Amino acid sequence: MVNKSVTPLPWYVAYTKPRQERIALENLEQQQFNTYLPLFKKLKKPAKNAPSQELIVTHEPMFPRYIFFQQREAEQSISKVQYTRGITTIVRFGSELAVAPAEVLEAIRQIEDQREQADSEELNPLKPGTKVRLNEQSGLYGLEGLVKVSSSKRVIVLLEILGNLRSVKVKPSSVDII
Repeated sequence: MVNKSVTPLPWYVAYTKPRQERIALENLEQQQFNTYLPLFKKLKKPAKNAPSQELIVTHEPMFPRYIFFQQREAEQSISKVQYTRGITTIVRFGSELAVAPAEVLEAIRQIEDQREQADSEELNPLKPGTKVRLNEQSGLYGLEGLVKVSSSKRVIVLLEILGNLRSVKVKPSSVDII
């Protein structure tokens, strides 16, 4: 009896049209490909005209415009992927198709799972009133202030500068919680 170890098929990377990751995912699944679109759980402000102003939990692509796909059978042709609705191209390095190692995808899945289990405090620790210090990534290194408003892209920090309160917009990576 011969023991043949089956080598798993590689995972490839496709580049999608802007904001069409889910369309590409659905179309690849209809073509019988295994797919993976890592999603990032985050808090988002509701629209200004929304009845409730509470933060909303959303799931956005972790890697905008990228999706992973795998053949279900070795004989399955991947050439049709580049013509799939929602896909711009298959990612290549020269003439070689980009392959995502299984251990990298597993690490991404673990991060995705951890993020999914996180509560709102863990998702956005920079809530209004949090005391922060500006770090070396900002021009105001070392100054301390209070978070006035925060989002995933910017934080407005209330600082006392020369005896006056000033609001300063910085990237979240420019502040350290103290």
